[in-house]
Amino acid sequence: MRKLFSMMSISLFLIIAAACGSNEVHKVDGKGPADIPVKWANAEVQKDQATRAKLLVENDGIMSPDKGPENDKTIEKYKLTEWKVNDDDYFYEITYLHPIKNELKTERMEVIKTDSGWKRKEYGDIYNFDKLVEDLKPEVLRELHDK
Repeated sequence: MRKLFSMMSISLFLIIAAACGSNEVHKVDGKGPADIPVKWANAEVQKDQATRAKLLVENDGIMSPDKGPENDKTIEKYKLTEWKVNDDDYFYEITYLHPIKNELKTERMEVIKTDSGWKRKEYGDIYNFDKLVEDLKPEVLRELHDK
């Protein structure tokens, strides 16, 4: 009886630990929503329209899927802030040091989960970003000077 009680206690503990311990965002193809702003910023620096086209929910011909990167520069210093709406919808603000222009640039975007992975909802900054995130809790995922 004692062994049965011990086994049941351990089983219950493992089930609870597994349910509570999974605080990680659901990744699609190894990518989470926070990867999209960084990939977008790198593609912006590289003038890589093909990558940006793939990162958009709907391209609408804004980005040429045939025009790849023009350089191999990537962002190293950036601040990434996340606002979670729900498990399938996030807002991000990424401020990064542009490695070619040597100036800070900020992008604000909404990232949603689609059947083909995490995507940026629209090209360009969101007009009423501050209003959309005012009731959400911001979480700084990375500071500008983190390594």
